[in-house]
Amino acid sequence: MKDSEYYVWVLVGSIILTIILLSMAPLVPIDEPLVYRASSGVTYNLTIPVGVSFSAFIALIMFIISILLVSSYKNDYYSVIIDASAISFAFLNYLNYYLIWYVWRPQIQILPFLIEIGYNHAATLQLDIGQIVIVIFLYRLYKRLRRPRSLSGPDEKL
Repeated sequence: MKDSEYYVWVLVGSIILTIILLSMAPLVPIDEPLVYRASSGVTYNLTIPVGVSFSAFIALIMFIISILLVSSYKNDYYSVIIDASAISFAFLNYLNYYLIWYVWRPQIQILPFLIEIGYNHAATLQLDIGQIVIVIFLYRLYKRLRRPRSLSGPDEKL
């Protein structure tokens, strides 16, 4: 499979996977979909952010399982699954951070491999798995583009 054709399949696969995973978002078990904050008198609806977080988690699990089980195979279709789940997870991960920002309006600062979230004078620093998955995806892209090619057509030596 040519590289351009391969990445078209990866893009299509990641779009399909993202749509499937987002359709699973309403299946998340949530005890309190609405949270009332007495200090500001605001009620937050947690259904959508928690559902997208659940979808991103499923995409991450798919990525981890697929990279552990089939990364040693040299089959392009297995590689499509790995790369599509990586792109899907990265998209859902940052969509989740956007929804967190949209609902609560915390201060979010993206650092190398970390995200700092500050809310009500409290800050937390968390590992950004999305950046790690993007680095793994880019490494796989680099490795795929740098592999030796077989010659075909008039350049092929007999």
